[in-house]
Amino acid sequence: MKLSKEDIQFIDTYLENSDVVFADIRMEMVDHVASDIEERMEAGDTRGFYNVFKGYMVENKAQLLKDNKQFLKSADKKIWKALVKEFFSPVAPILFIVFCTAFYLLSQNYGIEVLKWFVSVIPLIGLLGFMVTYIIYQSIKSLKRFSVVERLAFPFYAFYQLPNLFFNFSRKAEGTNTMIWLIASVSIGLTLITLLIIVSVKLFKSYEKQYKSLA
Repeated sequence: MKLSKEDIQFIDTYLENSDVVFADIRMEMVDHVASDIEERMEAGDTRGFYNVFKGYMVENKAQLLKDNKQFLKSADKKIWKALVKEFFSPVAPILFIVFCTAFYLLSQNYGIEVLKWFVSVIPLIGLLGFMVTYIIYQSIKSLKRFSVVERLAFPFYAFYQLPNLFFNFSRKAEGTNTMIWLIASVSIGLTLITLLIIVSVKLFKSYEKQYKSLA
């Protein structure tokens, strides 16, 4: 026995109103709930969809909301797994060398203060870039809310702090070794930010393609 499109939409709307706001998580839950209800009706429950659904939710709503939190944790793991994969790709060492070279030339020609200002601006550009991309997908492309996409904001904010932390640790130190350490450290931080931008673009495109029917 199969549920109608109206029944499926009713389940989806109910879950969305129950704070399961991310479309990718909700789709998996809808499939799970619909399958369980169909099994109950096939087993002889003749009360009709609404009453069967109501009874099912009385028994299982708390667990579904708990599962929602687990899905969010899985989204975080997916982001970090994708980032680690990019970190060990050929792109990462190339970015690191480019940043090291650029920051060395910048420090030699303009001094550490200009280097500090320049590096502090780059993470902000990355964070704003993510926000602009998210707004474009939400408003112009009308893409629904997805767990992995929105939770990208957390690592972006964390990485935004990295270059400033490196500068704070080394602000009282002097000498060539300190400058080398500083350039290398900041280059690692900005390499991670760049890789996160790459991961973000890939995830945005992936979700746009995978859930195109929801747009």
